[in-house]
Amino acid sequence: MDRPGLVAAGQAVEAESFRIIDREMGAHAFPPEQWEVVRRVIHTTGDFDYADRIRFRPESLAAGVQALRAGASIFADTRMIQVGLSPWRLGWFGNPVVVPAAEPEAQAAAEQQATTRTAAAFRNRARELEGSVVAVGNAPTALLEVVRLAREENLRPALVVGVPVGFVNAEESKTLLWETESLPCITVLGRKGGSTVAVAVLHALLELARRHPA
Repeated sequence: MDRPGLVAAGQAVEAESFRIIDREMGAHAFPPEQWEVVRRVIHTTGDFDYADRIRFRPESLAAGVQALRAGASIFADTRMIQVGLSPWRLGWFGNPVVVPAAEPEAQAAAEQQATTRTAAAFRNRARELEGSVVAVGNAPTALLEVVRLAREENLRPALVVGVPVGFVNAEESKTLLWETESLPCITVLGRKGGSTVAVAVLHALLELARRHPA
């Protein structure tokens, strides 16, 4: 299928990469649409270990695809996610990407609330997170705040892509997300993750939304 925004040579390289991943992965238990997400994460990271670590809430793919197709905003914890997302993919459904922590008032809010910039920024934009796609790749405190909002204030994003990387609260925040059954989510258990992984997941969802219109 022709891919608007990706030149023919780029399409060929991507297709060959996917063929190699399929061959080296061999048999697996992922349903086709989940495998598209997992394969793109492996393609981005070069790391097959993600196939063992990634987790999908059963309704997560459908919820994320539906929200993106409807033009939902993507709230990201870092500019790295914002700049990593392909403008032409975002243009398919007009999805704006918002980075609350990049806004000037986030610093003052963090100091006032005695928390991190990302956690304060997500807390202050809580109402806007409702029905959105939340993507956390670097800041466990932002993911912990989203989980708290869900548990204590009944926040309901359409999907949480929670994949922060690191050694302080990263693993714990993702475990807590996975244990919060009210949140449709895609996560990667353990310390691995990052903004590149979040971008790979979102790109896969956008591709699914484009190829399987409602």
